[in-house]
Order: sequence, then structure tokens, then C-alpha cells
Amino acid sequence: MAAIDAITLDRLRSGDTSAYTMVFRKYWEFLYAVAYRRLQDEALAQDVVQDVFMRVWDKRESLAFTPEYLEYYLLKAIKNRIINHFASQRVKAYVLEQVLHRMESMSAQPYQPSRYLELERFLDEQVNTLPDTMRAVFLMRSDNLSIRAIASKLNIAEQTVKNNLTEASHRLRRSLRKKFADEEFAGLLVIAAYLTIT
Repeated sequence: MAAIDAITLDRLRSGDTSAYTMVFRKYWEFLYAVAYRRLQDEALAQDVVQDVFMRVWDKRESLAFTPEYLEYYLLKAIKNRIINHFASQRVKAYVLEQVLHRMESMSAQPYQPSRYLELERFLDEQVNTLPDTMRAVFLMRSDNLSIRAIASKLNIAEQTVKNNLTEASHRLRRSLRKKFADEEFAGLLVIAAYLTIT
């Protein structure tokens, strides 16, 4: 497979699908192998790689780097996507466990599984609507990474990490209040407390 040169990258930035196909064919197998080694799940590894390539296409006009940097860019994108996956899975498990415990201890009535699942889905949806950097910061912090570690991993300032955490917390709280404002749903208290992670 021929190397990806500056001309090919320029064509990709301009929306040339044949250039995109060249990049895809050159790196697909390699990136899949990287993702599979970490995830040990064929379907999930494929999803991760496809998601990265879709983002490359969506952001093609802003890909401001040389061909030598392309492989690093793709590997970093795969790594971040995998980090987000594992972080979100741990966050989800922890939050749901705490919601169940709090609902059982605070409510005289047994919880309703349908309402529990609705909150689970709603929280996942709201986290996924956050901008990429904000979502990554939120999930990493939820996974108990320090502000400094997050800043280092994402190559951003520590203050930027703090700003993203604050904004993510505010957005999710607003969404939760709006969704469940008129309901006696004890699990919401857990989520509100859990979002105080700055």
C-alpha cells in the first residue's frame, strides 16, 4: 500500500472520497489490531475503528497536520475512544449500583425497574451529547483520574480540565432537573451528588 502523502491529505481535506478510501485501506487493519488487543471483542473493536474513521471524515477540513503525523493522530484517536469506553462502563456500573442502594434505603416503596432503566438511558444519552473534550474529561474524572493526569493525557491546561468539569456538571444537572423535576425519584439525588466531581 502506497504511503499517504501531502497531496492525498489535501484531497481528503477537500472531501475527495477516493483519498479517504486510501487512508482507510492503509490503516484499517492496523488500527483494528490495536483496538482488538485492548478490547478483546471483535465487534467492539470494529465499532471503535469505524467511529474513528467517521470522525476523520467529519473533521477532514480541520486536519492540520503532515502525513508523518497521520498514524500518530489515528492511534491517539483509537486510544482516546477506548479510554472513553472503559471509563463510561465503570461510571455506569458505579452510578447504577449507588442509585439502587439509595433508592432502596430512602424509599418506602420498592423501586420501579422501568424508571431505573429510564434514568440509566437518559444519563448515558446526556453524557454522549457533551462535546468530545468535555465528555472525555468528565469520564476520566469520574474514573478517579486527577486533574493533572487528565490534563496530561489530553494535552490541555489543568484550568481547561476544571472548566470542562464544571460545565459538564452544570449541563447534566440541568438536564436531570428538567427531566425529573416533578417526580419523587430518589436516585436523582445520587446522580446530583455524583456530578459534584470538581
